[in-house]
Amino acid sequence: MIVANMNLHEVYANLMGETPKLTWKRDALLGKAVKQIKKASELPAFVMYDYKNPSSNNQYIIYFYTEHQFGPGRMVHATVMSDFLFVMFDGNKRFVIKWTDQGIPEVHILTSHFLQRYKERFLRQPDLTANDVAVRYLSRNSTMRPMNIDERINKHIKEYGEYAGEGFLVQDGFCFKLSGEEKVEGEQQPVRASFYTTFMPLTEMTDTQREAILEECMKDVDGLGY
Repeated sequence: MIVANMNLHEVYANLMGETPKLTWKRDALLGKAVKQIKKASELPAFVMYDYKNPSSNNQYIIYFYTEHQFGPGRMVHATVMSDFLFVMFDGNKRFVIKWTDQGIPEVHILTSHFLQRYKERFLRQPDLTANDVAVRYLSRNSTMRPMNIDERINKHIKEYGEYAGEGFLVQDGFCFKLSGEEKVEGEQQPVRASFYTTFMPLTEMTDTQREAILEECMKDVDGLGY
């Protein structure tokens, strides 16, 4: 069972070890999810299921969503996307974790505060549960642009020290986060962690913040030699 006092390598190893079982369970739920999504009155549509692995007692969210109208025949299944999340508790604190094995091992940790701010500031649907909010955030913002930030973007950056120098620009706004990596003796690769602290829509940020974000985006364009 994954517990809060594990190091990142232990958490990541546990999650990767359970991924095959989660993939099997997700595939088994696909037909049921498609039927429910087809009944949705509006798009994008979301369906999610709580799942506890009986051998480890780890708790997960398996979710499905679609952004487009269904196509004919077999295309129905192709328009439904899916993934899974891990839910971890540390006392009265609750975290939702997404992990990836692309390149360097990495975990994305969504805090309750981050999810609450995303619900209040973007979704504006107060009745949504934390699971609902996490699924909507990750479904809508699968593409994330990491960028360096400074005091212009986060005026409290010095309070968090070296771990607060990055953020994510996403479709819905800007994610403030703490970031770092953990190296363990005997392990070939470090595990990276992104600890999401809060969320702001660009429309609610100051002119100075938006200008600084644009400057960071333009650095990539300048690097292309245009």
